[in-house]
Amino acid sequence: MNLEPNLKTMTNKEKFKSLISKEKTSTISRTKERIKNRARLKESQDIALKVLNKLDDLGWSQRKLAKALEVTPQQVNKIVKGKENLTLETQVKLQQVLDIPILASYYENKIQEFSFENILNLDMEVYLKKSFLSAGTSFFKEEFKVGFTKQPKMVLVEESNYLEAS
Repeated sequence: MNLEPNLKTMTNKEKFKSLISKEKTSTISRTKERIKNRARLKESQDIALKVLNKLDDLGWSQRKLAKALEVTPQQVNKIVKGKENLTLETQVKLQQVLDIPILASYYENKIQEFSFENILNLDMEVYLKKSFLSAGTSFFKEEFKVGFTKQPKMVLVEESNYLEAS
């Protein structure tokens, strides 16, 4: 059977459609599910890193952690891979056994985002009330007093600096 004459008479659209598989795939639904679970996976990976770091600090194996948590070694392996959807019960057990903050990871991330460098790079004027400054003397209060009580420089613009449109 010769397909050459048939291909020559087909339009590009028809050729393309002949190449596409007729079977339904679940690629789109799997991708949507993965995107939906991206935040959960990120949290799970953060917890896995905390657990692995603590195990290294303690010199524990995953098997020893499994005994302490009263779960199977396979369950611990899933936890440290960072792909497990941890129940609250498991998270609380991890916190108690390893003495690490797990449920506070959201706030830890927010604190890291709001670093002291961001505060120092803000371009704003801060006026301190006199009562605040006289509440006592400390190094920090004096530094803030010196740094923030300076009067901002004023730039005067005279009318001659502007050109009038004719």
